[in-house]
Amino acid sequence: MSSTFVRPTPTLPGPWKAVVFDMDGLLVHTERQWLEAKVELCRRHGHELNRADRAAVFGLADGESAEYFTRVFGCGEDRVEEIRQEYLEIVGGLIDSGVVVTAGATELIERLRTQVPIGLASNTRRSLVDRVLAQTPFGDSFVAITTGDEVPPKPAPDVYRTACQRLDADPASAVAVEDSPTGVKAARAAGLTCIGIPSDPDHPLTEADHQATALTELL
Repeated sequence: MSSTFVRPTPTLPGPWKAVVFDMDGLLVHTERQWLEAKVELCRRHGHELNRADRAAVFGLADGESAEYFTRVFGCGEDRVEEIRQEYLEIVGGLIDSGVVVTAGATELIERLRTQVPIGLASNTRRSLVDRVLAQTPFGDSFVAITTGDEVPPKPAPDVYRTACQRLDADPASAVAVEDSPTGVKAARAAGLTCIGIPSDPDHPLTEADHQATALTELL
């Protein structure tokens, strides 16, 4: 009788010398605001957001999402920046109305900050990251924050490589915690071990080195 070996979910910090977190959909439930912003943006331009649209932009930075929607709306390439600004204005208003912290995030970060340096690597631009973190109990807990408007965004490895540089950590000795396939690709391409906790059941994180269903499993 055959059996399948399932790697146990590691507790953090485990053997790693640094931990780098994604933000949206992982530490905070802001994926709801981003989705609502996409719906509203599409509504304004006479398009109904569909499943294919959601899949196409899942985990992408705002600039790449704007490029996609500009094509879907049939607008000229010269309007990408206009669409991007409109998108950011919508999501910014939704974020300012309040964010929900993911179960286990506060406890996990509070414990880790006394053991290893922790960083944040997000495709969200820094101005919005700051607005989100200001609403959390752990906003000042990160030694380094790297965002998608500073360096090429995920799935490029730059946000994770830069985060590790700022943490003075070898990527091979660091672990990333991610919720999207885009983020998993970025972390692994940068040389980090990656723990995947999917925020969308339609996007399983099969390429992650380890998988969990909640942050509480890492405590």
